[in-house]
Amino acid sequence: MASNKLKINDIARLAGVSATTVSHIFNKRDKKYRISPQTRQRVLSIAEKYRDQSHIHQYLVKANSTNTIGVIVPDMSNSFFSMFLHHLEACFRQKNIQLLITCSHYNKEVELKVAQNLVERKVDAMIVVTSLDSDLFYVDINQNTPVLLFDRYLKDTTLPFITSEALQSVADLIKPYAEKLDEFYFIGCDIQLTSIQARLKGFKQGLESVGLKVDSDWLVSDDYCPNKGYQLLKNVHQKLGRVPKAIFTPSGNLLQEVLSYLVEAKIDPKQIYLCSYDYNSYLDYCYYPIDAIEQDFEKMALTCVNVIDDLLNFKELKHQAFFIQPKIIRHR
Repeated sequence: MASNKLKINDIARLAGVSATTVSHIFNKRDKKYRISPQTRQRVLSIAEKYRDQSHIHQYLVKANSTNTIGVIVPDMSNSFFSMFLHHLEACFRQKNIQLLITCSHYNKEVELKVAQNLVERKVDAMIVVTSLDSDLFYVDINQNTPVLLFDRYLKDTTLPFITSEALQSVADLIKPYAEKLDEFYFIGCDIQLTSIQARLKGFKQGLESVGLKVDSDWLVSDDYCPNKGYQLLKNVHQKLGRVPKAIFTPSGNLLQEVLSYLVEAKIDPKQIYLCSYDYNSYLDYCYYPIDAIEQDFEKMALTCVNVIDDLLNFKELKHQAFFIQPKIIRHR
């Protein structure tokens, strides 16, 4: 070979086949043209010896692709993740790509295990809603299997991520009520998560923009477990001797638990203003008027597909961070 850069003709000569045969194998057309498994393996074995050359690495990735994408979410019963998966599956199905969906149940050890299982199944890429505190595990996986973080990103991560914009949207959501009130409570959980941190920051920004100084007593949070929103509001009610004048919840499941307490305590809807992240259609029929932020599931899913496509084709991403603009749905 005159050059150190291995060419298709070089691989063909070493394997004793035509350059056309090598091209068919690299482009997954070997079955279509009835190329034997033995010939395919011989060509790929030769190419594997030169994997350190970037173009050969790309050939091998394409030749060995499984047309599967691994997805890890923490909770399939959460309406946000269910809706996202619904749109994501539809988008990838149009490209003849199948999803392998797994659940971490907010458990870090389970997440590590299911992620490793997806790698062993040789998925082409992974989309992850992580519960980990560091990206080191996924940075390591990303060396051979592209990883895209979704919803929750990790601070200072080098991995690409997609999430909904929260700062300005949450600030705009609560402003109309913050302007006429002297208190506004945040009832949330898992504020160590970047997505929740952004919503809390937007909440504070909204209060400060109308001159309402944030009182630390208004920021009520804990680690999440089922019915935690109910318990947090109950504690506030007992402490104040009344319910707060206004509440913002950073997620739909917490809102449901807050509503459960309000119904049980027979709180008049006129006594309280409610705002939340994660709009759900049931809010259109809710006894309590609730203004909520609706995330754009379709655009988030399409962005995931486009980013994964670019990663699999070794294209340089225009951005590492993709913030999808949501919209506000008002019921007052």
